[in-house]
Amino acid sequence: MRPVGGPVFSAGRAPRPAHRRRRTASGLGGPGATAGGIVIPFVVSTAVLWIWHIPAAYDAALTNIPVYWVMQISLLGSAMLFWRAVLAGDGAPVDRLGFVIAAFAQMGLLGALLTFAPTSLYAAHRFAPLAWGMTPLEDQALGGLIMWAPAGIPYAIATIWIARQGWSRLKATRA
Repeated sequence: MRPVGGPVFSAGRAPRPAHRRRRTASGLGGPGATAGGIVIPFVVSTAVLWIWHIPAAYDAALTNIPVYWVMQISLLGSAMLFWRAVLAGDGAPVDRLGFVIAAFAQMGLLGALLTFAPTSLYAAHRFAPLAWGMTPLEDQALGGLIMWAPAGIPYAIATIWIARQGWSRLKATRA
């Protein structure tokens, strides 16, 4: 059986030995086969995203360069941990799909909250949008809409990729 991650995602790492792969008799992975490897990255990436969108934390990041870089590195690092766990190909595709959908749902919720907030939440954006002919509330709504809609494209791509991978596994076990 070839490594599930494919050449893009498995470059630089050896395939797992058979005794280290989490599989059931069907070869599809069992409940929790992926959950153990994705739960912590999911929780961490979700917490990091939401914490940095608390108005006090966000404003602190935009008014202090070192805090800004802590924000950027923590957002990028936690997202990389999550996507690496999801795309590694270990465990049941259904589990992995569930985490991708949950991650998109929580980011979409945050985007929707920003889009439909009745007031501007971030003091750091009090004046900058005015130069673009937007109010701070319009700027925030646009940012939320971007988080909500176009940012869903990578989640959709990952969902299709994982579903195709699961379908291929299922067909291979039935053949």
